[in-house]
Amino acid sequence: MVDHPDKYDYSRAKVPGPLTLEMEAKKLEKKRAQKAQRKQREQAQREERQRLEKEEEEKQLFAALSDREKRALAAERRLAEQMKNGSTALSNISRCWYCGESLLGRIPFHYLDFSFCSTACLQTHRRAQASHT
Repeated sequence: MVDHPDKYDYSRAKVPGPLTLEMEAKKLEKKRAQKAQRKQREQAQREERQRLEKEEEEKQLFAALSDREKRALAAERRLAEQMKNGSTALSNISRCWYCGESLLGRIPFHYLDFSFCSTACLQTHRRAQASHT
């Protein structure tokens, strides 16, 4: 159509306008931009998935600790916070004593010296403690 504009009746044949080099370049640039956006979105999803997997792993490790180990870990973290001399960094110090779920941004349930994410964890821990004594 670009080479022979009058050879055929392109409008009657319902052929769209000619594809110029500029239009091809725009189309190619648009595809490249879409590909770059898709890669960026996939990278963000991968990072989020890795962060969630790491949090789940930490939760499981914390839940597997005994009460004595949890108390020692909490004491070590408090000591480390005191050693920082007032510099406050947001860290995941408080966790549920039963399941290991993070208590940041939550209102924990307290029982004696323990903190729990839910009443179900609190009750299960109480029953376990009662069966030990």
